[in-house]
Amino acid sequence: MASAMQAQKELRRTNSKLGRQEYQPVPTSMNGDEAKTPKSDLEGFATIFGDNKILTALLVFVPIGLVAHQLEMNPTYVFTFNFLAIIPLAWLIGKSTEDVAARIGETAGGLLNATFGNVVEMLLCIAGIRNNEIGVVQCTLLGSILSNLLLVMGCAFLFGGLYFPIQTYNQAGAATQCSLMALSVFAIGLPTIYVNVLKQESEWEHMVEVSRWASVCLLGVYFAYLVFQLKTHASLFQDSSGGEEEEEEEPDLSPVTAAIMLCICTVVTSFATDALIEAIKGTISEWKVSKEFIGIILLPIIGNAAEHYTAIKVAMQNKMDLSLGVAAGSSCQMALLVTPFTVLVGWCYGTEMTLNFHAFQLAVLLFSVFLVNTILNNGQSNWLEGYILLVTYFVVSLIYFFEGTEENTSLASID
Repeated sequence: MASAMQAQKELRRTNSKLGRQEYQPVPTSMNGDEAKTPKSDLEGFATIFGDNKILTALLVFVPIGLVAHQLEMNPTYVFTFNFLAIIPLAWLIGKSTEDVAARIGETAGGLLNATFGNVVEMLLCIAGIRNNEIGVVQCTLLGSILSNLLLVMGCAFLFGGLYFPIQTYNQAGAATQCSLMALSVFAIGLPTIYVNVLKQESEWEHMVEVSRWASVCLLGVYFAYLVFQLKTHASLFQDSSGGEEEEEEEPDLSPVTAAIMLCICTVVTSFATDALIEAIKGTISEWKVSKEFIGIILLPIIGNAAEHYTAIKVAMQNKMDLSLGVAAGSSCQMALLVTPFTVLVGWCYGTEMTLNFHAFQLAVLLFSVFLVNTILNNGQSNWLEGYILLVTYFVVSLIYFFEGTEENTSLASID
């Protein structure tokens, strides 16, 4: 998402500025401008890995997870190793996308970032469809939306509010994102209610068709939203505190190197997601947790960990438009891009992946969007609102944690 890329740039610019406060070199040219030498790729990699030591350390789980899958180790180990491996891979995908986007222009860069912004979730959903884990796929989609709306936004409001009593953001931009989330509830709610009211086999087939064509319409809305965000009303989604006169932060990698790293990380992530999805059944039986808990609570963490960190950091710097763009913008992307994309992938595979998310999941999404709409209606935030969102997410987590693991006790299968 373009807002996530802008937030990451702002965070890097701020960190770079703080790092230069102790020593300012004397200008070497008559007009006061320093002669800049382009950064080499080796220096770029040193900066990337040196500034993110924890994520860099987690890269050790990438080969461990793949080897564990090939050796057919205990499913719990395979799941855990690949779970930890995907977190840094998602970070590298985001970083390489950002560096490529910085070189190809704002519009093309925004489109590229929008395409690869949730590629990990897309790969997880494709792997789930291939393994016929439709319930896990639907829970992952719902969980990613809830994670961004409640957990990320809650942490951003809470930690930002500890530094600044009242924080402001562009209410018009927030209202647009709230409207898009309401549309997603409408699109998911109607097929769910339709199939639960008319419990007939023929109506199920109709609902499958409705879900597929509604997904095409949602993709059209998403691309219209991109035009709205990147072109016609870009000012609604930009940080109002300015900083236009500040110099642009140079990307760490060259376009070719960043593109190669993006391709490699995407391919490796696809193998890791396949291994993780295949190990879910064994993990559920050994951990004694429900499939919904893994899909709604655990899996969304691995795809958005780096973005979550970015949203919280920029909120602590009082840049709430950027933070809200990451949290609410990612939810809109999940609802309007990844969800319909997944339905269409299921169509290609001949699988009945639909927008019927079952009554309880629909209720959770409806109440969450309603709560977020009430909080974002005044253009201001504080720590208490963040705490409210976090408590809501904790309650949802408790429900799915204590849910039974048997088929007839699943919240995703109760009619």
